[in-house]
This record gives sequence, C-alpha cells and structure tokens, in this order.
Amino acid sequence: MSVLINLLIFVLPLGVIFRITPIPNVSIYPLDFIAGLIFLYVLFQIVIRKEKIREKKLFIMVSLFLLVGFISLLINARHLTLQTFLISFAYSLRYAAFASIIFAFQFLDQKFKESINLKLIAAGTIFTFIGFIQYFYYPNLRNLYYLGWDEHLYRLFSTFLDPNFAGAFLVLFILLLTENVIWSLKNRTNLIFFSILWVTTLIAILLTYSRSAFIMLIISMVALLTIHKTFRILSVLILLFVALFFAFSNRNIEGLNPLRIASVEARVDSAREAIEIFSKNPIIGVGFNAYRYAQVRYGFRTQIGSLASNADAGTDNSYLFVLATTGILGFVVFVLFWVNIIKIIIRKVRSGFYARVAFASIAGLLVNTIFINSIFYPPIVAWIFILIGITLGLSNKPKNSNLRQKAA
Repeated sequence: MSVLINLLIFVLPLGVIFRITPIPNVSIYPLDFIAGLIFLYVLFQIVIRKEKIREKKLFIMVSLFLLVGFISLLINARHLTLQTFLISFAYSLRYAAFASIIFAFQFLDQKFKESINLKLIAAGTIFTFIGFIQYFYYPNLRNLYYLGWDEHLYRLFSTFLDPNFAGAFLVLFILLLTENVIWSLKNRTNLIFFSILWVTTLIAILLTYSRSAFIMLIISMVALLTIHKTFRILSVLILLFVALFFAFSNRNIEGLNPLRIASVEARVDSAREAIEIFSKNPIIGVGFNAYRYAQVRYGFRTQIGSLASNADAGTDNSYLFVLATTGILGFVVFVLFWVNIIKIIIRKVRSGFYARVAFASIAGLLVNTIFINSIFYPPIVAWIFILIGITLGLSNKPKNSNLRQKAA
C-alpha cells in the first residue's frame, strides 16, 4: 500500500497528458490504474483478511451512493447500447477506486503517514513548475482544438489542459503550503523555503485567470486563517490578492478579462440543461454517469458533437450533475457523505495539521464545484481523499525535521 500511495502522489503532476483511449469517450490515466490497484488491495483486506473498516459510516455512505448510481443506470439502460452502458458504468468503478483511497490509510503505519506532507509538496511543486514552462512556451491549445480542448489563450493550465481545474489544484497546494509556513515560523530555513514556494504558487494561480479558483482561494484562506485566528494576516493577504488580481488582468483579451461574460453565459446554459434533465428524471436521475448520452437524447447535443467534446460527460455544477445523474436519492446520500466527512474533520481541526488543511480545502472546493465539476475531477479527488484519509488516522503535526535535506 505504501508503494501504491507513493505512486499515486507522484503521478498527480502528469495530469491528463498521458492517457490511453481504447474507444471514444473512454480515457484511462495512470492515476486511474493506481487507484484501481488501491481499490483491489482494500477489497482484499476487507473480504479475504476480514479487516474491519474503521470509518463504517463513511464506507456505508459512499457504498450507498455507488449503489444508487448503479440502480439509476440499470433503470435507464433501455436508453443505452451495451457499449454506452459499460462506458457509463466505468465512471462508477472509477469513483469507487478513488473513494478507496480514504480507507487505504488505515493499512499504513504512522511514520509513512507523517511523510505524506513532503511528498504532496513535491508533487505540487512539480505541477507548478511544469505550469510555468507551459505558460511561457506553450501559451494556448489551438493545435488541440480539433480534439475537443478549448484554446485557453495566454493562461496557465499545466498538465490539466484546463486553467480552471489547474487553478483549483493549485489552491489545494497553496493551502498545504500555508499550513507549513505557519508551522515553520520558528524555523528560519523552513520558513524561507515554504515562503518562496507559496509566492510562486500564488503567481501560478493568478496566471490561470480562473475566477472560480480565485473565489476558492479566498474562501479557503478565510477558513484556514480563521482557525489560526490570524485575522490581520488574512486581511493583508486578501488585499494583496485583490491588487495582484487586477494587476495581472487584461481587458483586451477575453480569457484574461476578469469581467468576461462568455464563460458565465456558457455555465448558465450548462446549468439550465442540467436542471431540465433533472426535472424529467427527479427521483433516480438518468444514470451515473450516462449524462453525455442524456444530453443527446434530450436534444442538447448531437451525436457527433458529443463524441468530440471533452466536457460533455458532465455539467459545470457538480451538485446539478449529481441531481441529474442520480436524482434526489443519490443527491441526499452524496450530501450526507460529505457532511459526515466534515463532522469528522471538525472534531480534529484544532489539534490536527492535516485536519486544518483538509477542512479549508473542502470549504473552498464545495464552493468551487458550483462553477466547475471539480469534486469529480480525478487529480483533485485524489488529493482531497488523501488529505481526508490521513486526517482519519493521524491528527498531529507532520515531522518536518531535516526538511532541507529531505527536500533536496
């Protein structure tokens, strides 16, 4: 398990660059493969070795959500071919694999859990570094437009090929760095190291020009620094961020204009379509995840257009996505799953390093996912589930001794 978790963390910076697409609309990433192996390991421990899951309530909730999703898919199978049914079902398998990350940490020792901090920092640093290289040497995706990617002119998108998801991931990273900066206030070497990374990551976030990431950053920072009761620092950071936000903007280029409305209109249209699909399937939805094919069925997309798009598998708003694909039943279970996670984390937030980072990350993510489907985006799901998994089994400060040598 320790090998698998290490691999999981260090393939995070690869994003969506490396993937296998055996058939249209089905892409398998290294992250999926490793999460699948983790799922099999956890399943082996539970079924063969009769290990008991410590967080039974969470396990039941995520199992219920997957069950409702599968039942909704079966009910809607008459609208699908065998191939589209299996493709839709693959999304449930993927979510099950990533959810197993939460429970995998009970099979790891304390020393390994404490080492996760530096490994996540290494992964986030690599992702940020690649983002800067991309920003200066590969400033747009025009040559990949025919594959369904948007242009994203003069924006940092790193290996995710999307500045909004890249921005959300960078916010998660800067929250971890912020907690490390606070813990390093009495250690000058560590403080300088983390502060340089923090400033670099903030610049990277600004270069995504993602308003959803900016909102997430403010909400998450408010949550984290309120826990530490550092209100003066919070005020300074917010003012600094607002000043930099307008300094980096450019109203002459649509993607760099903070007042742009094209993307807002697109999100409104996406939400309207999801609401209409939900209104016609309110109890059990159209099947998790048969949303792409439901859009075609209700006339929102053409068959050819849907196959070419990388975005039609879901809608921008994750809550509407859950409602449309699993109905009210699935939505209730999904909300209860996250409510239980938050309750567990709140109990540990005062004394736990990872609990504070997890709480602030979830607070921002639950708002960010209103604008983009980030709560189902694999690299973001992997990062947040790692934090939750550590929090369930570890509540103390990670050991950052000899950090300079370890970082080197």
